[in-house]
Amino acid sequence: MFIKKLAPLVLAGLMPLAAAAQQNVEVKFTFKQNPNNISGCIQADPSFTREHTFTIVNGQVELKSAGGIEVKMKPIRPDVYQGTFNLGRMNLIYTADLGATPPTLVAQSQDGGCKWNAVKA
Repeated sequence: MFIKKLAPLVLAGLMPLAAAAQQNVEVKFTFKQNPNNISGCIQADPSFTREHTFTIVNGQVELKSAGGIEVKMKPIRPDVYQGTFNLGRMNLIYTADLGATPPTLVAQSQDGGCKWNAVKA
């Protein structure tokens, strides 16, 4: 009996979350240079100093920059998305956390040797 009364309340509580998941989102990020990167990583800095745009449109998640970086991303947990991009011989993992305050974007080489952090523009 208690469950029958509770179920409509639970469903009503979940409806805003389902609606939010269907909304289109656009967040612009700007990467900061990381002085701790090795010289090979620092040479790639120009690719990251351009504005990057994270979008969710009709459930499709993508990250783009004016420098030609285009990354399809997938959710890995609520409000966190991840995708990979091959920049020459460097395989990069992009992770966007829209649930963080402020939202964050990290680009990191697969071996962890290079890392850039972005802030919401």
